[in-house]
Amino acid sequence: MCFPAIGAAIAPAAGAGVQTLLGISTVASIASPLVAYAGQQQQAKAQAQYQAQAQEAERQRFQQEQSAIRLKEAQEQIAANEELADIARSTKAAMGTATTLAANRNVTGLSLEAFYDDITRKAGDVEFRLAQQQGFRKTATGMALEQARFATQQRQIALSKPISRPSLALTGFQAFSGGLQAYATGRQIGSTYET
Repeated sequence: MCFPAIGAAIAPAAGAGVQTLLGISTVASIASPLVAYAGQQQQAKAQAQYQAQAQEAERQRFQQEQSAIRLKEAQEQIAANEELADIARSTKAAMGTATTLAANRNVTGLSLEAFYDDITRKAGDVEFRLAQQQGFRKTATGMALEQARFATQQRQIALSKPISRPSLALTGFQAFSGGLQAYATGRQIGSTYET
């Protein structure tokens, strides 16, 4: 048997194999972008879920921080109120003691009034300093809350990065383009075997 005869016998089988390969190549060219699209969709969905969870965790962290700041403020206010009550009790006791001492020493009139005024002035000075401290604490609390709000906004911005979502139109175009390219390559290869 001669070689041309063997080639003629194999040519139809080779042509059918080439057609099968071309079909597989075309399907793969079309399917590849679709599979990539599905993977990108899953990745975008997972990223969106992660972002939502992280944002919720940050929201809860911020609420806890605010609660801690407000709790500290309430504790400081209670302590200040207790101190004011102590000052009022001490002032009342000092006035009583002054009255008793004055009666025992026969101190009356302007001298007694001056003594009372001195006790009242000292109590007023302490109350004034306490009020100043409360004002400073209120300012510090306001600044701490503002700083916490700013920090959480920055964290939320960092967590809200754009999610890259795949384009169905672009995927369709890529699938169509790949299919056309595979078809054109197949026609070119097929025409080689036809001659």
